[in-house]
Amino acid sequence: MFVDPKEGEILFKTYAQEWLRHRIIADSSSDTYASVLRTHIYPALGGKKLNTVRRQDIKNLVTAMRSDGIGASRVHTAHLVINAIFNEAVRDKKLAESPCSDIELPDVTTAKDFIAPTHAQLEALAAGLPGDWEATVWIMQGCGLRIGEVLALNIRCRVGEGQTLRITEQVNPTAQLRPLKFRKAGEYRDIPLPRYVSDAIDKHLADHGTSRNGYLFRGRKKELVTRNTYREHFTAAVKHAGLPDGFVPHSLRHYYASLALSRGIPITDVSRWLGHKSIEVTYRIYGHLVPGSWERAREVLDAAYRDGQTGR
Repeated sequence: MFVDPKEGEILFKTYAQEWLRHRIIADSSSDTYASVLRTHIYPALGGKKLNTVRRQDIKNLVTAMRSDGIGASRVHTAHLVINAIFNEAVRDKKLAESPCSDIELPDVTTAKDFIAPTHAQLEALAAGLPGDWEATVWIMQGCGLRIGEVLALNIRCRVGEGQTLRITEQVNPTAQLRPLKFRKAGEYRDIPLPRYVSDAIDKHLADHGTSRNGYLFRGRKKELVTRNTYREHFTAAVKHAGLPDGFVPHSLRHYYASLALSRGIPITDVSRWLGHKSIEVTYRIYGHLVPGSWERAREVLDAAYRDGQTGR
């Protein structure tokens, strides 16, 4: 394939901005990609021409991110973005091949590394938040919601005689309402609603009411809570509860999934309730928590074989 060398002389940052502008993706993903580009990728590659970026430059970026204590998931996102940009450049015939190949990446955290808080720590965590946000802890812990989903809960979230939590939208980082991840506007996700979570919602409504548009959790300057503001208060509450620094709002979602799977809830159901894009995502993170499947399979197959021998 012939490639005009002049086509690759565009700056990486210029081409990346154009690439991002034409992505048809959810706002939350676009915000994440923009953040990774701005914070990690542009400082390292932004001023280079596309055709001068080498594989070693990308390896150096990954190494630098890990040295700075950046989490494995964030490193993987940075690699995903760089790889997508260079693949697009190859398709646009600006480069003959991508330099982003066979880059060694750190292992993403698995459920075995998650932090399991005690009940007392959960109570202290909730108590450490502003009073009108306490219920978020029990909702995320008891229903596995993402931070953007819990902050967008509306008074109409309970359906099915109050036994189901219906998630219909989420807030983006600037507290704007958006469709759920991997779903279109108007689509929703139903999750079993434990009684104690429903009680926490009732207490919240009795003590604090809702915003003028019926949203459970109100912001300080906007109608809805921004994720960064919530995280700041959550971090302070983590210290108040005696939890380790690595405990973040998403840790409550991991705790929900780990607990459900370890108690025998089918992974297919848990995956659907979490709103994962596919069962493969759930299994990659939590599969080792599914109890007894190996031994159970041996028992079932041995029993069937014995039944066949005896003609039953």
